[in-house]
Amino acid sequence: MSIIAFLSYVLMTSITPGPSNILMMNEARRAGFIGSWRFNGGILTGFAVLGILSGLFTMSVYHWIPVVEPYFKIAGAVYLLYLAWQISLPKTSKGDSEKTRSSFLSGFLFQMINIKSILFFLTLMSAFILPFQHTYPLIAFWLASAILLGWAALLLWSAFGSVFKHLFEKHDKAFRIVMCLLLIYSAVSIYL
Repeated sequence: MSIIAFLSYVLMTSITPGPSNILMMNEARRAGFIGSWRFNGGILTGFAVLGILSGLFTMSVYHWIPVVEPYFKIAGAVYLLYLAWQISLPKTSKGDSEKTRSSFLSGFLFQMINIKSILFFLTLMSAFILPFQHTYPLIAFWLASAILLGWAALLLWSAFGSVFKHLFEKHDKAFRIVMCLLLIYSAVSIYL
């Protein structure tokens, strides 16, 4: 296995805008880095669980991936469009923002159906890990490395949301439009 190819794939896929990155940044913008921790913790936990499940799934039913992939794409695109619609709505008052802060479970469940993360792990396993690694400890090592690098990228996006919170609040409408368009792009890019 080429470590450079593996790292390039993991880093570029993790750091580019995607649904999880955008939602973590948006939640940190709304509630701050610490205030968004429940939702972001759900996304991070979901990312790890999804990675492990995808790894097990890919190892056990490698030949079924082409059959289930179209269904994952449809579900993921519909959900991304729903999220884009939710972000496009005007923000609520400060009191309402506290009440509507996203939960750990909503972050976790979102991540479990996040098509970008599902395809990330399926591609990672089928193209970069399984063809070259044949022992469980090495497969687990490379999968864990990808999860940790993915976590770092997700936390970086959350930090951006928190650091630039006041700038984003000042330009709330423009920010929501850009985030909405990025989610729509994510939905469309599933089929590109």
